[in-house]
Amino acid sequence: MESLLRFTRHAKLSYTALFGFINPKTYILVMLLNPLTQILFFGMLVNYVYEGEGLAGYIAANALLLCVMSAVFGMMSVVTSDRGMGTLPIVMASPASKSVLFFARSVPHIFNGVFTACLGLGFGLLLFNISIPVSAVLPLIVVWFVSIFSACCLGLILASCSFWTPSMHLLSNLLGSVLLLLSGANYSLSVMPSWLSELAKFFPLTRGVELTKALVTEGHSPQFFQLMTQELLLGCLYFIISLVAIRYAEYLARVKGTMELS
Repeated sequence: MESLLRFTRHAKLSYTALFGFINPKTYILVMLLNPLTQILFFGMLVNYVYEGEGLAGYIAANALLLCVMSAVFGMMSVVTSDRGMGTLPIVMASPASKSVLFFARSVPHIFNGVFTACLGLGFGLLLFNISIPVSAVLPLIVVWFVSIFSACCLGLILASCSFWTPSMHLLSNLLGSVLLLLSGANYSLSVMPSWLSELAKFFPLTRGVELTKALVTEGHSPQFFQLMTQELLLGCLYFIISLVAIRYAEYLARVKGTMELS
């Protein structure tokens, strides 16, 4: 019980310090208004291109993609903020399990990603006056939790680069663009070159977008359990790789003296 309380306390303190809830304006501008403008842009775009056909599926898929703000940029900030404040050496020297420590820091970003996706979906449904089947809501939440967990684990791999490079915004924007491109949220993966559609299978959100479109437009998907199992295993694999990457990045940072920015 004490371990669970410590895990929850660490996750809450880490997330609160990261976005500075002393000034909620930062959270509102970065995590709420920016994603809503994104759903507005892609909603208008797909509505024009497809003339409203399957619009609810595209809106829901783009709502899921809003989690990139948490999964990529949020996870990057987990390490860069510690490095900027000079507390990264203390964190890495602590006797706490690094797998538990970084997973605890990931959990708030998973919940925040789901919250942002739900907010984006509600905004899109109201804006375009469309609806989704009630029976699709619960499976959709499950799909989004698993998909965003997988995306956050990929983001944690990227965050390991924060130990030795100051160019994280360049890398984060690049990864965010790759996820947007390979997800198939705004077009079918079948129109992409075959090698690119095969590559998309190794990235998170691709299966989540496919299931989201199926659930919203058809109310169910015969491949639900198969795709969710694949996405969950992919996320676990990414998490294991991220722990190895963080250990190696820590070694590089100690050798090169880049553990702190100053």
